[in-house]
Amino acid sequence: MTMPKKLLLTVAISFSVFGMAQTGSVGINTSNPGSTMDINGSMAANYKSISVNNYNLTSADFHVSYNGITDAVFNLPAAISGVGNFKGRIYRIQNNTNFNITINAVSPETINGNTNVLIGPNRSLQLISTGLLGANSTWEILTGGTDTNSSIGANNGLSLSGNNIQLGGVLTQPTNIATGANNISITGTGKMLVGTATPPAGGPSAKLVIDNGSANGALQIKDGTQQLGYVLTSDANGLATWSSTVTTAFANNWTPYSGTLINPFTEVTGGSSLTTGIQVTIPAKGWYFFRCGIAINSDCNDYFFYINGIGDVWRSYCGSNTAAYMFPRDQNRVLYFATPGTYTVLGGKTNGVVPVTFNQGNPSFYLDFVKFQN
Repeated sequence: MTMPKKLLLTVAISFSVFGMAQTGSVGINTSNPGSTMDINGSMAANYKSISVNNYNLTSADFHVSYNGITDAVFNLPAAISGVGNFKGRIYRIQNNTNFNITINAVSPETINGNTNVLIGPNRSLQLISTGLLGANSTWEILTGGTDTNSSIGANNGLSLSGNNIQLGGVLTQPTNIATGANNISITGTGKMLVGTATPPAGGPSAKLVIDNGSANGALQIKDGTQQLGYVLTSDANGLATWSSTVTTAFANNWTPYSGTLINPFTEVTGGSSLTTGIQVTIPAKGWYFFRCGIAINSDCNDYFFYINGIGDVWRSYCGSNTAAYMFPRDQNRVLYFATPGTYTVLGGKTNGVVPVTFNQGNPSFYLDFVKFQN
């Protein structure tokens, strides 16, 4: 049986064209294609609109618009090894809602090294398959698309404008910054503002400003030391902890004087500002409880120890015209110090009587103090 000449010619032309398509370029609406496929005109691909909140992308999808009423999950197909590998497949996903879409890769595959990516409200994403398998980046992000502001946003407060990633944007989900062993530093002359974009009046040198409007409780600090009625106090290095206005370990935090006591009452005239050789070091402003004891055997005279500008530490008034020990030997005082520092203890007496004996008691001289209120 012979084939008609016209049919033979058609088959020959078809095979000729097919062979050219395999090795050359194909042009549509052009006789001189400049690329493997050159289309001089419009091109259409599959468009799909869905509202289900869990969707598996297939080989029939290209552009998928989400119009649902909740957050959604889109699942990418698993990569194929060998025949059927869809390297170069492109998916365009548009989120037309105020919810989030999570795009999941099939484990252990990744999207630019991530197991999933998120498309925020009114944003889009375009992905392309790399053809790779396993834990490789099976999918790459071609573009994050655009929104009404011509920028790509992230749900953690970042935004992308052109090739510039910027801080700022809407935070649409809880965000945690895991610092590990690293520090986060904010330097410069500017301020960090919380609750406002405009620094309020006052505190021109403040670096951290919290403006909670008229609501109570703008600042919360919990470190395990907080209790009802406590105040925030600082040590010498500025480390703050919560503490009571009253020292809790009152009887166990006594601080003694420093220096070596000498007899200040050897002068044959009366007066004050006599050298005792001792000092006290006050760590912080506040009220302090002082206790002091000394034995002085003398006839009528007033003897006293004091801190200039603060008050008496110990004082005994004239009580006998004959030599006798001054009473009371042990005395207590409450003194306020507005400024921390080292203060000199001075001595004084009202006339020139020199004591018969000085510091002969048992126990011998003592002077110590404890803070009890801010």
